[in-house]
Amino acid sequence: MHVADDETRVRSEVLDAYEAIPSLDKHGEMIRLVLAEATMLAERYRSVRRHDIPHIREMIGLLDVLWQEIEMVAARPIEAPAAQPLEQPPGGAFRHWRDAQRAAPPA
Repeated sequence: MHVADDETRVRSEVLDAYEAIPSLDKHGEMIRLVLAEATMLAERYRSVRRHDIPHIREMIGLLDVLWQEIEMVAARPIEAPAAQPLEQPPGGAFRHWRDAQRAAPPA
């Protein structure tokens, strides 16, 4: 069996294992730590060509795409909910409070 074939099989098995997890939301903190370590590793080897490690090149590309997606989501304008008219509290409580504040002597 060729090394590349073995790596392809292992990658497929690993992806299948991750896809079997119903939600990674519960593991957010650990995923952030793994991503931080992966990013540090990728940055360390980003310009290393003499080793030409395909996994590092692929990880660098995936991390770059992840950050592009994160930045695109962050750049989207936040849609404000439709403005609701302010309701006056029963009996004009707000006016009463405001008038009392204005009439109170300065502290």
